[in-house]
Parts: sequence; structure tokens; C-alpha cells
Amino acid sequence: MSKIKQALLTKPMTLIVSLPVNNLELAKLAWENGADFIKVHTNVFHNASKGQFGTFDEQLPFLTELLKTSPVPVGIVPAQNPGDAEKVIEKIVTMGFDFISLYGQHYPAIGCFRNDINSFFAIDDSYSLEEIKNLVNNGFIDILECSFVPHDEYGTRFNARDLSKLATLAKLSVPLVLPSQRKVLPEDVPYLHKVGVQGLMIGAIVTGKDKETFGTMVKSFREAIDKLGGK
Repeated sequence: MSKIKQALLTKPMTLIVSLPVNNLELAKLAWENGADFIKVHTNVFHNASKGQFGTFDEQLPFLTELLKTSPVPVGIVPAQNPGDAEKVIEKIVTMGFDFISLYGQHYPAIGCFRNDINSFFAIDDSYSLEEIKNLVNNGFIDILECSFVPHDEYGTRFNARDLSKLATLAKLSVPLVLPSQRKVLPEDVPYLHKVGVQGLMIGAIVTGKDKETFGTMVKSFREAIDKLGGK
């Protein structure tokens, strides 16, 4: 079992920090302030941060150094289409990444049904509940990443309807992770926990890119999760 799946199944809630830019200083601030896992990106335009990440090969020096120095496991979004992702999956596994995060429509077939790395299978607002259930039942999803917020609503406040959707998805037999596409606050953590969210992935919309406040934001979510105790 991968470290991420083990954490999601055993901790009250797991904190994943999605770096808004590939920067070792931000990565260090993330783990020093309580991140359980770090996620990075290559070869994508990131809608939340409005930034373009370079190709896997262009980012290789950063990725190598991060994996070498990070005391916490690292996951990756490798590309924005299945063709580019397919080219680097074996490298990702060999390098020692803990998980791959991709929308289902960006996931290549060779990434499915693997035992050597876990998949964060991200769903957007086009997926029906019936399709998600079928994906789970057929073994496509190791971890469900609930990326269902439309792009034009990024940054708006997290709301009760979102919470209700999560409560429905939490009934499925896979761990549930919520990325911060909306503005999620530390005070939302008990409600997320109550409906069955097992992982919270905070990124650009919540943390920003400024090094002065990045660590503070990570720490505030760490403290909120720690208050859950063993519940």
C-alpha cells in the first residue's frame, strides 16, 4: 500500500500541499509547517494559480532535488493530456513518487490498475454520480480527487452544496480528497471531517504564492486538522 493511501485510511485527515510553483523554498515551508504530503506539477497550465509549469524534462533538476531532500512523500501531476503523461509514467515510478494525480480524461491507460503507484483520479463537473460509481466498482480509482468545481467558480467560498456532494461521494469505497478549488478555510475542517473527507489538498487559492504567508496558511490548516484528534 502506498504511503498516501495508508495515511488516508488511518489518520483523521491527511494534509496535502499542492505547490503553486515548483520551488524548493515553498516545499520546505510546506513540510516544516505540517504538510503530510506535497504535490507538484509539470507540463500543465494550472487554472488555480494561473501559471504554466514546464515540461517534465525541464523540471527534472527540481524534481530530483525535491525527492532527495523532502522528508514527506511527493506526488505529481505530470501533464495535461494522456499522450504526454504516458511518456513519463515509468520515470515517475522509478524516481519514487508516491502518487499520480490526473483528471480521468488526462489519464493514460497504462496508468490504470497498477500496484507500484497510486492514482489520484480527479473528477470534474462533467462526471455523473453513476459514472463515478462505475469507475470505483471497476477498479479505476485508488483515491477520488473531488475536483468538481467549474473553472469560472474557482476562488469562490466553499458552500453547503459542496459539502453535500462530498457526503454523497464519501459513501463510495475509496478514500476521498478535496482540493481547494474554492476558498476553503481552517474552520471548515471539522465539517469536512464530519461528512467523510479523508484528505484536504490545499493549493494556490488558499495558500497564495507569497513565501511570507504560505507557511502560515499551511500551519493554520495543520492546527485545525490536529484538533480533530483521533476522532
